[in-house]
Amino acid sequence: MRWIGRASLTAAAALAAIGAGCSLAPSGGMAERCARIMKEAYPRGDIAITKSEAAATGLTTIVAHVEGARGDLPAGAKLPRHLAVECRFDDGILTGFRWTAGPLQAAGK
Repeated sequence: MRWIGRASLTAAAALAAIGAGCSLAPSGGMAERCARIMKEAYPRGDIAITKSEAAATGLTTIVAHVEGARGDLPAGAKLPRHLAVECRFDDGILTGFRWTAGPLQAAGK
């Protein structure tokens, strides 16, 4: 009987850990994480985040969209000020990252 009690506690702890992981669903957490990844992916740019959102697209998949503006470009620069990325997370692990408005593309293209 004592072993069953320990097994029940272990199962309860596992369920609590799984439940805690569910709190990462479409909250600001994944959008904030995507924004941090965006800044790390282009460290030379002074990027101010202007918009971020995340949405569950499946049981374990969250897609985050982040937009930002570069403040380090002179007036008339050929590089775009507006930047945007998309991050895909499966079970909280980054599985996809892409620039949807990239830092190195000429403005207007």
